[in-house]
Amino acid sequence: MNLFQFWLGLLVICFATSATAVTGSDQVVVGQTHAIQSSVLSETRNYRVYLPNSYAWAKDRQYPVLYVLDGESSFLHTAASVDFLAAQGEIPEMVVVGVDSAKRVRDYTQTDWPQAWAGGGGAGNFKHFLSAELIPTIEKIYRADGFRALSGHSAAGQFALYCLTSEPSLFRAYLAISPSLDWDHNLPQRSLESSFASTRKLNAFLYIARSDDAGRALADYQRLIQTLKRKSPTGLRWFSQAFPNETHAGVPLLAQIDALRHLYQGYRFHDDMMHKGVTYAEEHFGRVSKTVGWPLRIPESVINEFAYEALSQGRTAAAIGLFKRNVEANPNSANAWDGLADAYAKLGQWQVAVQASGKALSLATEFASPNLAYLTAQAQKMRDRLQQVDALSK
Repeated sequence: MNLFQFWLGLLVICFATSATAVTGSDQVVVGQTHAIQSSVLSETRNYRVYLPNSYAWAKDRQYPVLYVLDGESSFLHTAASVDFLAAQGEIPEMVVVGVDSAKRVRDYTQTDWPQAWAGGGGAGNFKHFLSAELIPTIEKIYRADGFRALSGHSAAGQFALYCLTSEPSLFRAYLAISPSLDWDHNLPQRSLESSFASTRKLNAFLYIARSDDAGRALADYQRLIQTLKRKSPTGLRWFSQAFPNETHAGVPLLAQIDALRHLYQGYRFHDDMMHKGVTYAEEHFGRVSKTVGWPLRIPESVINEFAYEALSQGRTAAAIGLFKRNVEANPNSANAWDGLADAYAKLGQWQVAVQASGKALSLATEFASPNLAYLTAQAQKMRDRLQQVDALSK
């Protein structure tokens, strides 16, 4: 399938593959909700899971996992953003886990602070629940690649900073969106300074965002940024972004997208890079892997574009080689097999073109591809053309 057909299909089915329509109604359900009985917290906790579009058929592929706190309010827009950014080639596909909140003050704060909010101080226990129960459950059930990111807003952003300072290896990326920095006389700031003072190297990414802060809230944010500028350990990659026109409640929508783009800074392989060739693409994703601190594969879509470019330029052998590479790397991808069928058709090798097209249709049917109608038509065209060629040869 060429690029135009891919994007046309994407526009038609945008986010449909990760959403299940309920028969006979207009309701759409995104992801699945699960429950885990926590012995650490002595309660049942709910969480939600969004799986990438390729998860069903890319059975050997593993994925980074983004854990989003306050899942009841933040999961839906985060899953949609991840789905869209990945489809645009700006980030790799990710599994999104939304952890529903129960008692936010209890779970997200390091200490009790009865002068302002009573009942705090359970952050250590909640972190233990994540590390000992939820994360192992996710990584047992789903194909996680070991790269974990944690995203939190407001008090949950404060918790993200707490995890960074107390157990930084638990996640590789921390997204603290408009974090509550005033808790217990600026404890998050003091904890960050103390942690940095005793840490020489820290392989992690930190994203900090603020909204329309003023007064003390703005001063607290600016002080945190100065600490990051002056005292960050070697290896910590961080970025801060102000959204002065956004409210504290509304900022997560934009900041989550911005955070993911900066986490995978430079990931997108622009069209104007195509002339540099496949070797350059391999080097490109190698450089991004070093930036992120985690190995990243060349997306199927990028190899697909190189293959169709070669096909359009009459370099059919090179195109077939690239399509075969995609098939080998993605053996259950209907799109990869469809591309190979197009290349064989261009060569006039209709027998193998029909076989590749049939394989694409079989996979599309098995995995309920949104492009099933298109691939059905393509397979029929290939079979019709083979019959015509056979008839002429008799």
